[in-house]
Amino acid sequence: MKKKKSVINPKPNQAGVMRNDLPGYMKVRGNKISVRYKGKDIATGFPNTKIGWQLANEWWAVRSKELQAIEIGEKAAEDSIENIFKKFLDYKQKVNKITKKTLQYYITGYKAVFGEPQEILSESSIKSQIKHFIEKTTISDNSINIYLRSVAGFLAWAADDEQNYIPNKKYVAKYKRPKVVKVKPPYAEDEYNELVSYFNTSNYEMSLLLQFLWHTGSRCGEALEIKTSDIDLKNNRILIANKIFKGEQEYLLLTEQAVNIVNQLVELTKKRNDGKLFSWKETRLPNRCLERAENNLGLKIEGRGLHGFRRGFADRLFENGLEIPEVQEIMRHREINTTINHYKTTKQRMLLDKMNEKLK
Repeated sequence: MKKKKSVINPKPNQAGVMRNDLPGYMKVRGNKISVRYKGKDIATGFPNTKIGWQLANEWWAVRSKELQAIEIGEKAAEDSIENIFKKFLDYKQKVNKITKKTLQYYITGYKAVFGEPQEILSESSIKSQIKHFIEKTTISDNSINIYLRSVAGFLAWAADDEQNYIPNKKYVAKYKRPKVVKVKPPYAEDEYNELVSYFNTSNYEMSLLLQFLWHTGSRCGEALEIKTSDIDLKNNRILIANKIFKGEQEYLLLTEQAVNIVNQLVELTKKRNDGKLFSWKETRLPNRCLERAENNLGLKIEGRGLHGFRRGFADRLFENGLEIPEVQEIMRHREINTTINHYKTTKQRMLLDKMNEKLK
């Protein structure tokens, strides 16, 4: 009886061939291409077609390098996207001390983008899942950018020198949607006065919040984080942490009117004895209070919210003749283009008012 010859490197199906510069060998299982490498079958996920073989070769060229890097200790041992994401969150909470809101931001982006979290975290799996998300999603461009930004933070951590799970590449850059700059509509002075009067009798702290935003141009979120220890009334300013560039600090400048409002808020703080200028922990509740008041007073304009008071403050700076670089510094805009966009909108409204006055 003749002995069967053992086939060490069987030839692939006629649909395609494996590149001779790659380790292992490819074969067809069912109608899918897999790779036999160091005694294990690794599924490529590509069909037994001409283009499938081409894609399988490209995929294996990347994946084999990742496996070899793991073997010689240049790269961390492979693990699922889900498990590594958990490590990322644990790191962020213990080392960066992120808030619950930031934690939810990362989780929401992760759940939206990674439809197959059990897959091994690798360059190829990341690219394919992001591509699939972009092709199938029906959410707005703005939401796509938010999700991609949160995922980019996770991938940057996974690719840094300490973690080294994946190559350090810009995985989401080409999928980001063009940024549409929207200038939120401001409150007019008569609307501001009406709202302050409304809250003076129903919610005094809310009234002081509107006055504070109107006279300082503060963002509501940063205003709610101010502690009494951040206030420096000798120099008419409040210390504000820069959320974009960690470790940097900025100052919110206070006019005489703003100082008076801060003093009233400090008196409220003494009664609460919590060391915070405002009692709210996040912007959701005061925004709801504002929305109810606007509906009751017939002032509701979509997309305005508490940020509209900051916008109204910037308008008054322009109307009183301050230059664009001066307004940028007062408003603490990181990019001067943000200030210019505000100026253009304000200038158009001022010109329209003059036209209405002169061309009656």
